Parts: sequence; C-alpha cells; structure tokens
Amino acid sequence: MQVTPKRVRSFQFVVALFSLLLLVIVGVTFFEVIARYIFKSPTIWANELALWLSAILFLAAGLYAMQRDQHLRITVLYDVSPPWLQRILDLITLVCCLIFCFGIAWFGAPSSWQSLVNWEPFGTAWNPPIPATVKPAIVVTTALMGVYAIINCVKRFRGIPPETAEESAEENRVD
Repeated sequence: MQVTPKRVRSFQFVVALFSLLLLVIVGVTFFEVIARYIFKSPTIWANELALWLSAILFLAAGLYAMQRDQHLRITVLYDVSPPWLQRILDLITLVCCLIFCFGIAWFGAPSSWQSLVNWEPFGTAWNPPIPATVKPAIVVTTALMGVYAIINCVKRFRGIPPETAEESAEENRVD
C-alpha cells in the first residue's frame, strides 16, 4: 500500500468537495423541474444558483486540468514530431496560452474589480451577486492557469512527462 502525503490528501479532499457541487447542481435543477412542472410553482432562485455553481465548478475544473497538465490537446503532429520540434511547439503553445490567460487577467481586472467593489447583482428577480463573484474568480483563475502553463512547460523541458489519465485516476481515488 502506497502512503499518500498529507498535502496530496488535502488536495484530493478539495477536489472531492468541488465534485460534490455537481450533485448540488443536479439537486437544484431537479427541484426546479419538480416545482415548475408538477406543482406549477417555479422558483426564482434555482436557475441562477445552478448557473452560479456551474461557473465556479467550470473554473475549478479548468484550473485543476491545467495544474495536472491534462487539458485538452490535439496531438496529431506533436506525437510524431522529433524532440526538437516538440520543444518549439511547446514554446508556441506556452506563448499562446500566456497571451490568452494574462490578457483575460489584465483586461478583465478593472471590470471584475468594479463588480466586486459595487457588489454587482445579476439583474434577475432573485438578483444574486453572480457578476461580483464570478468575474474576479475568472481573473484569478486565468492568471493561475498562466502560471501553471509556465510550470508545465518547464517540466516538459526538464523531461518530466505529464501524468497519464490512469495514474491520475488511481492517485485521486477517494475511498
């Protein structure tokens, strides 16, 4: 039996908590469907809550995939390329990713700061502060994704391969 470090177990616990958001989203959506179509009494909060939680979950999932270096790739050319060309492709990928991530972070920061300071509401009947929370989360997440892109590129240049899906599934199993 392999001993798992405390830091990894803590991270796995956080990932498990985020995965529970899926159950909450399904539960809220199920409640809304029952309330709307069976009891003819729709809620004013269920759709917005599902949207809010989905946004948080998608941001966390994107950051998790980037942290694990398991994001979506089209590897048709990369896999058949020689190592020197793979490094060039890694650098091109890094530059494109950094332009996107830090561009979103840089140009989104003023808008997200205003949303946070003014506690901008969503503008619906329930009126939750979705923009005030999700906009700053987008900025922080994309900035962190840019940092992880740099870390992943450095790992590749050092010859450290990304984890395979099988290794990841075994390591992140929650018993």
